[in-house]
Amino acid sequence: MSVNAECISNLLMRTINTTDKNCKRLIFTTNPKIAIITITITLIISLSVVINGENFGIIKNVYAQAPQHDDIPTSQDKITIQLNSAKFAPLTYGNSNQLKILVDYQTNDPSSVNTPMKGTMKVSLSDGTPLKTSSIQKGYIVAQSGIIQFATSFTDKTIQKVKADVYLTNTQGSEKISNTLTVDTSLEK
Repeated sequence: MSVNAECISNLLMRTINTTDKNCKRLIFTTNPKIAIITITITLIISLSVVINGENFGIIKNVYAQAPQHDDIPTSQDKITIQLNSAKFAPLTYGNSNQLKILVDYQTNDPSSVNTPMKGTMKVSLSDGTPLKTSSIQKGYIVAQSGIIQFATSFTDKTIQKVKADVYLTNTQGSEKISNTLTVDTSLEK
């Protein structure tokens, strides 16, 4: 049911419990001056709440997630990796021990999906002494999410504990595109 300006002005001029024949509504005003003042005050208060919300304790910044400083992902935000599994154990053949790490990844930047990337695993002793750096040589095509395997082997059987830093890079290896995952593991027997 629509209300027009003429109907409202007719309503304001009537007395309580009378019906305007054009609008067919009950009129609840006893004095037109009181009605106009009430409507004016209501509009002023409503507009001041909308315009100056902070003056009434209204929270202006509500986020469904943490506020972002930038809408464009940084290079390290393009992909997030986390540990799926890690195993440092003797190989069933040969005289070496193998470190195998599986990482789950999630692509945060939609423009990175279906693009190639490389991955790097830097392995060191638990005291920080570097042992070996290996990478995914041929690269890997990134999907929305998935699992990537990193593996390397050591012929030195005296190594009992290792630490690995795993991260993803662009195809040139010059820019990190993920967080760095650090894994500490001991040789299984």
